[in-house]
Amino acid sequence: MNKLAEPTTATSLRPKTLNAHTPDSQIRNPKPVMTVSGLFKSYHKKNLEVPVLKGVDLTIPTGDFTTIVGTSGSGKSTLLHLMGTLDAPDSGQIYYNDRRIDNLPAREKERLRNREFGMIFQFYHLLPELTTLENVLVPKMVQDGFWTYLRNKKAYKKQATDLLEMVGLGHRMRHKPSELSGGEMQRTAIARSLISDPRVLLADEPTGNLDAENGREVLDCLAALRKNENLTVIMVTHDDSLAEKSDHTIRLDNGVVA
Repeated sequence: MNKLAEPTTATSLRPKTLNAHTPDSQIRNPKPVMTVSGLFKSYHKKNLEVPVLKGVDLTIPTGDFTTIVGTSGSGKSTLLHLMGTLDAPDSGQIYYNDRRIDNLPAREKERLRNREFGMIFQFYHLLPELTTLENVLVPKMVQDGFWTYLRNKKAYKKQATDLLEMVGLGHRMRHKPSELSGGEMQRTAIARSLISDPRVLLADEPTGNLDAENGREVLDCLAALRKNENLTVIMVTHDDSLAEKSDHTIRLDNGVVA
């Protein structure tokens, strides 16, 4: 995998609204942004029921970088998808800012994902025919519709440009995914996840396809976003060593919090 042209570090990102030296005590809010209570989830294969989550209880502090760790099959990705309303639990409750979200109508869940949650996955899901800048703009194209997007295109392009500069990809805006390294593609996906100004960033194995160097750069990027952009970051990983960048760790073992 190619070495990144401009390594991204926590000091290379610049906040839009906060001073880079703002103490963590002024950034964090002790109130939980998300609470999970009694969460159960099973999947079915023909006549076989496979329990995945078996009564999960946890809270996510506002403004923290939380890592959910566990071995393959422990239920960590399932938990993240439920928290992001991509799936529904069999039982239990999920609250976001004191509002229950697991039982919302489909349209309300979609609005929540578009407005409040940014999502990053192990696979970058970039459109190969689009440039880096155009890939970051895709959520706005989908969210607004053709005519509204055209009216706001100039402002959106400026926002996308600022985001790419912030994650260290100002020199790659006209490049297509085939011309990027794995770390650059993942940082493009991070910028895309931020285009709607989310409050919570959900990352499912974001370094799973990266070598050690690119993985560190992506983690530095996430840690800087948490500190400088006042984001709550929730990351799933199977690698205990990656949790060192986070504020605290939640361990899942066989479908429960260990």
